[in-house]
Amino acid sequence: MVFSSRVFIQTCVFFAFFWLATITSASTTILPSTQALSLVIKEITKETLQPLVPANASPHDFSLKPSHIRRIQKAQLVVWLGPELEPYLAKVMSRIPHHKQFIINQKGLPLAYGLHPWTNPEYLMNGMLELSQHMGTPWDSQAWRQQMTLLKTQIQSHQKRLLKNQQGYLVYHDGIDGFESYFGLEHLASFTNSDDQPPGAKGMAAIAQLAKEQQVACVLTDHETKPKLIDAVIGPEVERIQIDILATHSTSLASYINRLGQAVLDCGHSIKQ
Repeated sequence: MVFSSRVFIQTCVFFAFFWLATITSASTTILPSTQALSLVIKEITKETLQPLVPANASPHDFSLKPSHIRRIQKAQLVVWLGPELEPYLAKVMSRIPHHKQFIINQKGLPLAYGLHPWTNPEYLMNGMLELSQHMGTPWDSQAWRQQMTLLKTQIQSHQKRLLKNQQGYLVYHDGIDGFESYFGLEHLASFTNSDDQPPGAKGMAAIAQLAKEQQVACVLTDHETKPKLIDAVIGPEVERIQIDILATHSTSLASYINRLGQAVLDCGHSIKQ
């Protein structure tokens, strides 16, 4: 009788641990491809998930390892940017059932937002609305709209002051095209384009001339920046402001976009009102 009771208790303990393990694993079966998409999912589920691509790596030219493929195969839902923006995922995702993958904002023609659409608040909002519907988890976009409207007002006002002073900003890498499109911004020039190819001699000369004429309020630098190249073209005097295109240092989606916006607001902050 004692033996039977002990077996019964052990069985109950086993199933209790199994049940708890199932609950724990259920919360980690959504796999975002990038850090920005991890923040999108966190906005809806309040969960912090580890992305497939390391937070400091670009999704455009990432190479999958066997361990990455295993994570994809084990996930109940893979959230990604689509084959145009993440070509390294196209082949493996073609073998994943449709119900186990979700392309963010797939109805919104992602490339219309540029090659870095995750920097565009409208793209993100549409993606969050679609994903919340797909997951059956309500998400209210009102707070997001209000924050982005306020930020847009601040940025446009600051942009007017820069233009009045006949100044603008340079970017090292064409990595905030989606952000610029949403906020009505346009950089003066870039040191590298979206394919990370540096401009030719004429492009470098044009950037140097802008700096010489004091039209450059700042340079927005990122994870790919080569400081020596900037110094060689325009010297060290022009202010550098770091931007976090890949959301490496952000813990929420709103803080990510606001930090991009603050970088623009800090550019040329010493100009007169």
